[in-house]
Amino acid sequence: MRQKITIFCMAVFFGSLVVAVLSINFKRPSVLVLHSYDSSYTWTREVNVGLKRELEKDRWILVRYHYMDTKRNSGKDSLRRAGIAARDLIRDKRPDIIIAIDDYAQSLVASTFVNDPDIQIVFAGVNGSAEPYGYIGAKNVTGIYERKPIAALKEILMILAPGATEHTHTGHTVSATFIADKSLSSMKDSELMTKHDWSPITFEKPRHVSDFESWKKAILAAEKRSDFVLPGGYRKLKRRPDSGPNEKFVPPKEVMNWTENNSPVPVIGTSIFHSEEGAMVSVGVSPYEQGGVAAKMAQRIIQENLKAGQIPIQTSNLYIVSYKRSALERRKLKIPKIFEAFARATNNHFD
Repeated sequence: MRQKITIFCMAVFFGSLVVAVLSINFKRPSVLVLHSYDSSYTWTREVNVGLKRELEKDRWILVRYHYMDTKRNSGKDSLRRAGIAARDLIRDKRPDIIIAIDDYAQSLVASTFVNDPDIQIVFAGVNGSAEPYGYIGAKNVTGIYERKPIAALKEILMILAPGATEHTHTGHTVSATFIADKSLSSMKDSELMTKHDWSPITFEKPRHVSDFESWKKAILAAEKRSDFVLPGGYRKLKRRPDSGPNEKFVPPKEVMNWTENNSPVPVIGTSIFHSEEGAMVSVGVSPYEQGGVAAKMAQRIIQENLKAGQIPIQTSNLYIVSYKRSALERRKLKIPKIFEAFARATNNHFD
């Protein structure tokens, strides 16, 4: 009899334990991290570092990742399919929070769920305004804008200018040209950078091209009007002007290696991965901040039972410096030791 009672008590205990575990898991808050790009892209990878630093502190939160891969597959049909797949995933899993990274995640997916009472949206990596996505004033949306660190770029340009050129192209003013592809993010960057006060630097009219041959011409022509080239995005360059729609884009490292080796004026990257791909010095928005701030916002929504719209939208404040030693030495230029130490501390120095 005693044995039967023991078995019965053990069965009740394990049954209660199973019910408790299932109940906890059923009630676990869930977060879907929705990336516009693929997991091999340096920016995406580093944003994830920032996200995981914070989200892994709360292991009871269920976190999923989905990559839309719109950087490599940006044709109209590819974008449509990527949007449908991500929206279907959200409708199936019904996450409590979507952390949407970069513009395509907003335009193709997250904007569909504006003011959905059951889903909160946290955006990051948005280069332009959030207004086109219906986010301004939405009760279930907050996030952090991505803005090029122009103050830091100006500082680098002024520091390197004396050794970079024997003369300037606009009297005694240092000048720079932004050259980029025609991707959505590059066009938004260009628009915002043009509106910014660059004084005492002259910011020349940006150039946007669609193919590598046109890119080469723009880089070589920069010497006639600028002391520096500021490359933007270059992941959507076809090989030639007559390249067909199915031809793959030129590999990014090939573009930047050619640019660094052939540009008549120094190349200052505007994203940290530019130096990983060959640029001598780069100053870019911190992907760690983008991911970290977005994660903290998600945590606040869950822990404080807030609507996303109750948390103010932020703008990026932090930047990262990266450099390529061999490229600096080839141009016989040096960056301040503090910038070098910063790059080394964040593992963004390359030989």
